[in-house]
Amino acid sequence: MRYIKALLANLLVLIVFVPCVNAQTPDNFDTRAFIDLATRTTILEIKTAKLALLKSDNAEVKAYATRMLSEQQAVLAGLQNLAKVTRVTITNDSVSNEQQLTAGGVAPWLDGEKFNQAYSKRRLQERKKLVALMRKGMESGDVNVRSYATSALPVSLQQLYLAQQLSAGKS
Repeated sequence: MRYIKALLANLLVLIVFVPCVNAQTPDNFDTRAFIDLATRTTILEIKTAKLALLKSDNAEVKAYATRMLSEQQAVLAGLQNLAKVTRVTITNDSVSNEQQLTAGGVAPWLDGEKFNQAYSKRRLQERKKLVALMRKGMESGDVNVRSYATSALPVSLQQLYLAQQLSAGKS
């Protein structure tokens, strides 16, 4: 029953939020742009999850960060494989410093509840953008990107649902 509720919630997110968020992604982008954007987003999520594990004192935030860290490391491996198959080189300088973390919505100098609120709010925003990116990837002319995006969308939707739950608890 719980699985069905989560599935229905994900479908609701897909129906309600994705059309609104779709406008936030570029209208025309190629395989390289898709992989670059998805990789930057994934690396940022990994870095912010690590930061949350250090800075947060909230068990729910830490549990979310632990799950995102594990899942996003798997996503990064998938993106690296996609890059290899499509012969796209992933740059190593994606999200490498504190300024980029701050631009990603996580203020490393915050502590406690202020950090938790900023982290939760931004993760929700980033998950919405990622769902939109995966939907856009499903429309790609590159069969490899389409296949990747199609398989990644359910995971992205589940992560969006979790981010909604986390954000709802921090509002």
